[in-house]
Amino acid sequence: MADEQAKPADETTINGNSINWDDAKMESVYSNIGTATANREEFFLLFGTHQNWRGSTEERKVIDVELSKRIVMSPFAAKRLAIILQHSLKAYEDQFGEIKL
Repeated sequence: MADEQAKPADETTINGNSINWDDAKMESVYSNIGTATANREEFFLLFGTHQNWRGSTEERKVIDVELSKRIVMSPFAAKRLAIILQHSLKAYEDQFGEIKL
């Protein structure tokens, strides 16, 4: 037992594989809007911000979105992300209530 070390908090085990999450170069940005597109080989996740939150009473036909990040991933990675998001949203709603859109 002396040779066994406790796993760091940033390590996850999935399907018998250990994943070490290295956040040393991670950049955080705020996004209040996102969309996704795809072709046969890749999924494109686009994130950005819009200023519609200012509460303007004027009805606009066009909402300007400033895109800041594009994440490109394989269909397999996109599907894994979708599953993770589904589980995370369920846990959130179980704790805080349904998110109504």
